Amino acid sequence: MGPTENMPRIPEELSGKHIFVTGASGFMGKVLLEKLLRSCPEVGCVYLLMRPKRGVSVAERLRAILDVPLFEPLLSEHPEVACKLRVVPGDCCEIRLGLRAEDEDVLVRNVSYVFHVAATVRFDDPLHDAIMINTRGTREVVELSKKMTKLKVLEYVSTTYTFTNEPILEERHYAAHLDWKTMIKVAETADKYSLFAITKKLLGFQPNTYTLTKALAENIVNDARHDIPVIIFRPAVVISSVKEPFSGWLDNFNGPFGVWAGGLKGVLRYTYLDKDVALSFTPVDWAIRGMIACAVTRATSPQVVRPDPQHLAVVNMCVDFVRCTFRDQEQMLTDTRELAVYPIRYPASVLTRCYPYFWLGTVLTQLPYGLALDILLRLIGQKPRMMSMYRKIFYANDALSYFTMNEFPIATGKMYDVDKAMHPDDRQMFEITMDVNDVSLTVPQWAKEPALAVEIPLRIFF
Repeated sequence: MGPTENMPRIPEELSGKHIFVTGASGFMGKVLLEKLLRSCPEVGCVYLLMRPKRGVSVAERLRAILDVPLFEPLLSEHPEVACKLRVVPGDCCEIRLGLRAEDEDVLVRNVSYVFHVAATVRFDDPLHDAIMINTRGTREVVELSKKMTKLKVLEYVSTTYTFTNEPILEERHYAAHLDWKTMIKVAETADKYSLFAITKKLLGFQPNTYTLTKALAENIVNDARHDIPVIIFRPAVVISSVKEPFSGWLDNFNGPFGVWAGGLKGVLRYTYLDKDVALSFTPVDWAIRGMIACAVTRATSPQVVRPDPQHLAVVNMCVDFVRCTFRDQEQMLTDTRELAVYPIRYPASVLTRCYPYFWLGTVLTQLPYGLALDILLRLIGQKPRMMSMYRKIFYANDALSYFTMNEFPIATGKMYDVDKAMHPDDRQMFEITMDVNDVSLTVPQWAKEPALAVEIPLRIFF
């Protein structure tokens, strides 16, 4: 019997199933919700772990999530699907996820699929904070999942940059150089300042606290593989959507588009990187298709992603048939320069791997310009912001340099195995392989529409 005969249709498998999602307010979380509601209309309740913010209730936060262009096509045709979303107050930083007893009981009795997407993705977070969210938060999700009576799979969303010391990141478990139990205990008991002082030593080969704590979290999931059905999904740098629900959806400036925004507005002129390096990337809609397809595959046909029952199921995902170097992106920026309506300075971008040149360019051309603009802002009664912005850009560029100066090969065989095992009727909605024509569409929406070319960078930079 062929693999496609064993695989149920994804919408049918998720029909009536209850799903628990962490990180629903983030970039990938929003796209996951939209895809589930649009392509799996018969899905049961989708529970969203959401932290109340000061002065903003969780209900208001949910309304804010839905009130973005991403959901407009879906909600304009089927506004009733929003009723399937139920907010569960909680926090990944807290023990037992900060859940109330009655909410935990509902999740334990009803949930079949868990998507753990929540994480802090900042590279410069203090180690204590990163451990609490990325590592201990994962432990709490695993412990909750162990209690679920109907659990079919827990999917942990990691990153392809967890073990950059490997010649090739294979689709398997790697042991972190630190013990996750010890590190959680240290974060819970040690003084934050003492932990900060020894962070560099603890990092070892890891470039930052983000990759370290995600690697520790992978080890937590691996240790649970005999207790519950689990899978690790590792996307590369997640960029704007290719097709769904429309081309170009992006709500952040992570990855290459932060450079684009700064360049188009004339704010960013010097960037430290190697032009011949190509970042591995995954369009967000393809990543979400992969997340859902891999979770259903692990639940219904585990042999596809886990040939050896003793080993952890791990799937890497990235666009692996084309290299888009920073030199290519520099040309893209040049081609879209005419869309830079009302830039604060003529758009020009210098990409260099010479650190002294980058440093001098920043000090001699960007900082004086920022200082002059801050003086003007003070004179007209506004708060100065340019020098603070340039300082953040400089340190962010420094933090990213490990990734912009090196390439990290990634194995992606299981992505194709999942695609082959997929039910034929799911090809259109959940296909996770791509071709060159698909990649050509990954220009962010704001870079294609003159109005957005002004609006979105302004929202970030001013």
